[in-house]
Amino acid sequence: NYFWRVYITGSYTPACCPEYLKEDNFQQLKSTGVSNVSVHTDSVQGFLEKGDEPISRFVLLDHMDWLSEHLFPLLELEWQAILDRAAPNTRILWRSGGLRTDFIDRVQVARDGKPVRLPELLSYRTEQSAALHELDRVHTYGSFYIADLAS
Repeated sequence: NYFWRVYITGSYTPACCPEYLKEDNFQQLKSTGVSNVSVHTDSVQGFLEKGDEPISRFVLLDHMDWLSEHLFPLLELEWQAILDRAAPNTRILWRSGGLRTDFIDRVQVARDGKPVRLPELLSYRTEQSAALHELDRVHTYGSFYIADLAS
């Protein structure tokens, strides 16, 4: 399991790594001139505030676990930035080390100039999330969520 290997040792081996890092696959990626991938070193909020093009898909990992416990105001600012850049029909995925993400229920954002709790804007895809969580190859996350953002 290359996920666990990199967690434990901090590195991959040629035999234990993601498919895109295997030599033949990596060379194929390089030769196709991949142009739709860009790298940004920033917070989610920082990245979102630097642009204005609407985004319809967000994949958030377990960083919200840490923000919720130590920097809750930053978590609220991040979600506000997500709402501000969200396109119509936005879908958001996130994972957590915990079995539940009750902290989401406490997030307050502004919508149309009025304060609102985040859960009022999310429509959860509970069955789909549960089915996909069963297929997860990482096996380090306690919960997985898919939610559509109200337009």
